[in-house]
Amino acid sequence: MSSERLAEAHHVRPQWRSRMGFILAAIGSAVGLGNIWRFSYLCYKNGGGAFLVPYFIALLVVGIPLMILELGIGHKMRGSAPMSMAKVHRSWEWLGWWAVLTVMFGIMLYYSTIIAWCLSYVFYAI
Repeated sequence: MSSERLAEAHHVRPQWRSRMGFILAAIGSAVGLGNIWRFSYLCYKNGGGAFLVPYFIALLVVGIPLMILELGIGHKMRGSAPMSMAKVHRSWEWLGWWAVLTVMFGIMLYYSTIIAWCLSYVFYAI
């Protein structure tokens, strides 16, 4: 056994204390406060109930299977996205890094816009 694998075998990662704690943390990270106010706006803007049909179809066909895939790979490999994808196949580590960086960049763009709006309201209120 190589020294790298030996160090990996002795490394103990923290685990969730309860299943409910994991479920609540997953829901909180997936939904977020921004999506709560944004979803009602999108429903109103795109036709109300008619918007819900393609939304739930996309959720069931794409969103939930990808979430289950990501959770399953992370649970099986017990690591971050890049490390888990590298354990699946060494040449797939880039896919894990791509997922991390695109999500990070998307969140950065989304919340920096909201922060700019809030700061402009504060500036104009003063």
